[in-house]
Amino acid sequence: MNSYKRNMKIIVLFLLPALLIYAIFELIPIIQTVYFSFYDWNGIQGVPMKFVGFKNFVSLFKYPQFIGSVRNIAHLLVMSLLIQIPIAYLLAVILGSYCKGYRFFKAIFFSPLVLSVVAIGLVWYFILEPNNGVINSTLNAMGLSSLAKNWLFERETAWNTLILVRSWFRIGFIMSIFFAAITGVPEDVLEAAKIDGVNKIQNLFKILIPMTWESVKICIIVVITEGLKTFDLVYVMTEGGPNGMTETPATLMYSEAFKYDHFGQGSAIGIMILLSSVLITVVVIRIMNGKKSREVV
Repeated sequence: MNSYKRNMKIIVLFLLPALLIYAIFELIPIIQTVYFSFYDWNGIQGVPMKFVGFKNFVSLFKYPQFIGSVRNIAHLLVMSLLIQIPIAYLLAVILGSYCKGYRFFKAIFFSPLVLSVVAIGLVWYFILEPNNGVINSTLNAMGLSSLAKNWLFERETAWNTLILVRSWFRIGFIMSIFFAAITGVPEDVLEAAKIDGVNKIQNLFKILIPMTWESVKICIIVVITEGLKTFDLVYVMTEGGPNGMTETPATLMYSEAFKYDHFGQGSAIGIMILLSSVLITVVVIRIMNGKKSREVV
């Protein structure tokens, strides 16, 4: 018993620094955000705060720009899932077969993730720049000037371009999770399937995906929660334009709090993002657990 207590004290002692850091940079800001969301305040210290209750939350659903940002983020989530999950899984399957040079390609696919999102946004901004950008310059040189567009500031292309850029640098991370799961599948299972005459398509859908279902669930949750927080790439490349076409709840939260001095409104948007993340995560877990249970039965 004394040994158990001594070990617990050592464990708590080692965990304490991490818990303090988590509390300072995560828990306390969340508590403050919840507090501010019930007040009308411009964010300037010394200026009186007016308690308004749930008014900031109610007004969001009457705010066209917020409704538009929710519609945008829903589009981003759906497209991100449709693009990132299948492509990342396919790449992981190919690399998991230990094809020639798989370590090199794994590093290449993962490399965008180690770069700053701001740097990635700036690079792609200049690539997509309408006058001297690489894409339009190449199209003009090939005699395809009719295909050249102002990719980031036309309604028809702005949001989808951002989604593709974001998927490009996020796929490597999702692929690495799938790769770890696929390479963890027992070799004897795969060998037995091969002996039984299972082809590659059947192997994928009947063995690999069911045996790596937990990683699929994790990746879907990661894509959704990261997508809901989308801010830096959008802010660097378009700042939510043109005319709010690429606005997200996170960019709108920043604008409300720090541009328009509506700190309470911005805090309310932050809380909505947090609650949405939790709610969607719970729903996805329930749906996918239910699907897995039906497959087992």
